[in-house]
Amino acid sequence: MDDATTKRDMSAAVLRTALAIEEFGINFYSELSACVADERGKALMRSLGNDEKEHSRIIRDEMARLSVGKDTAEPGLLMEYLEILPSKVFVKPEGSCLTLEDEIAALQKGIDVEMNSIKMYQDALTKAIDPKTEVTIEELARWEWRHKEILEENMRNLKLEGSWYGYSPILEG
Repeated sequence: MDDATTKRDMSAAVLRTALAIEEFGINFYSELSACVADERGKALMRSLGNDEKEHSRIIRDEMARLSVGKDTAEPGLLMEYLEILPSKVFVKPEGSCLTLEDEIAALQKGIDVEMNSIKMYQDALTKAIDPKTEVTIEELARWEWRHKEILEENMRNLKLEGSWYGYSPILEG
């Protein structure tokens, strides 16, 4: 196996794993947006979920680029990275709204997943991957870092004031 094939195969495995993590994020933010009472919190969760959908699209595009003209099997998942995902998004309470404590706990879970995603992307950069995939991974890591910061800001606000800060969109990356 030559160096280019090795890089392509590792890149494909990293991207397929990243896609699974992003799909978890889409579900997490979608379910959380349905359970948060505050409209700013709902809007934030929808916005973050939309970001995760965009990440998913970027990853799929990169996977398609890598597979052009290649007759290769579906890449395997890098299981050590999937271990960062909780087995459940969170336990949905009776009714549609979470208590303040539940919202804080859900945000902590989101922060943990974002932090682990960042670590996964950073670790992926140390592997033998395709240079264009490397650029994509760096972009995704920056985006996840911003998500973590937004979640932390909202958690601080929930703990101090009992209300959501929300999200003021900024240009990413």
